[in-house]
Amino acid sequence: MKFTLLLLFFVGNIFSQSEVYYYKDSNNNFTYKNIDKEEFKLLKKQILEPNSKATYWFKVPASSTYLNYIFRINSIRANNVHAYQNLKEVKKLSNQRYVSFKFSRKYPIYIKTNSNFSSYYPVVLQKEEASLFREKLLLILNGFYYGAAFLVILFSISYFYFFKDIAFLYHAFLLICISFSFVVFDGSLNLFNVDAKNIELLILLDYILLSFSSLKFGNSFLMLDKNFPTVKKYTFFLFFNIVLFVILFYFLKINVLYTILSILTLLFLFLYWFLGVLLFKRNKHTKLFVFSYVFLLFSGFDFFVLKNLGISLFESNPTNLKIGGFVQIIVLSFGVLYREKDLRKYNFYMKNEIIRYSKELKKLIKPEEEVPLTESLENLSIREREIFDLIVTGKSNKEIANEVNISVNTVKFHVKNIYGKLEIKNRKEALIIENSIKKQIL
Repeated sequence: MKFTLLLLFFVGNIFSQSEVYYYKDSNNNFTYKNIDKEEFKLLKKQILEPNSKATYWFKVPASSTYLNYIFRINSIRANNVHAYQNLKEVKKLSNQRYVSFKFSRKYPIYIKTNSNFSSYYPVVLQKEEASLFREKLLLILNGFYYGAAFLVILFSISYFYFFKDIAFLYHAFLLICISFSFVVFDGSLNLFNVDAKNIELLILLDYILLSFSSLKFGNSFLMLDKNFPTVKKYTFFLFFNIVLFVILFYFLKINVLYTILSILTLLFLFLYWFLGVLLFKRNKHTKLFVFSYVFLLFSGFDFFVLKNLGISLFESNPTNLKIGGFVQIIVLSFGVLYREKDLRKYNFYMKNEIIRYSKELKKLIKPEEEVPLTESLENLSIREREIFDLIVTGKSNKEIANEVNISVNTVKFHVKNIYGKLEIKNRKEALIIENSIKKQIL
């Protein structure tokens, strides 16, 4: 049963616009009163052109069916949309994610739209029952995604609290910004009657937040200070350029600036992905980082950059972007956990290495007063040990000669042998050895 529902859902997506026709009004000459005289073409694929001042008209022909239909344009940028039937304007449906119209097929209906951005109009025409069912499925998918994202964000904040690793906090911040992007682009804000100007402002704000969170998370996760110290300044340079173009577009409203902004943002994200590729073989968490980013990065490239240029390679839309986002959330979460595990393993190894090195250092470098040479004293002869004991009392060679009844030259001969066996050079060092032996005894 579930398979059948999913099959109907996807088949509906593929063939739902088969009864829609379109006309490109390049010079904006027509109104709903005279557009019916023009020849419309069958819409075989979605309208997608670079920035155009042209107005597009869509036509749904009359039909003998008694059922109601719903026509949608699944794009938040399609806000200047009007529908007309029998020379009367049809009201938009309220509380819908995208611009939607409900109508009967008794008379043909004409939908007029234009945009200051690229002319991207993914239209969907379905029977009312099928359309409502489709929206319910999408809302369930959205709820599943946002629920999973909320749990991962909550876990990341908890891990930050317990492990004190700032990467978890940056990870949570990044997921919040990605989820906010989906909230904006999947039309969820329209359910709360947020007007178009505020949505545009939130889109621009999201570019800044998404770039900043990616910068903080990428720098921390990939440890750029250690691995790529010279690259870090370029990431900040790109970020400030993104902020600059956000400001320029907000005040100037030039579509080229928005296209450049989208390119800079994707280039910014691609840079971190590429740095992850360079570190790919080092550990597991960088491998997971690379795999997690690849889904969202390339579908985002198609949706945010190529579509602004009037091109599409993957037929990306907010739904498959969300699927890619879900994959990224799961894979990247494991990456963050593996990173924590690797860091703890590395820190444990370094701690043991420091302890071992300290022990070795103590063996190699000891204060002179702590260097006992008891073993060397045992190598001295009885006469040499007798003379050594007199040396450390401060007696001169002549005094030693008188005390043990030998010549001064014989004393000098014994002193030379003592110095050689103890590896010392003078009487001061002999006294240090004597003091060290006394400390050991005590």
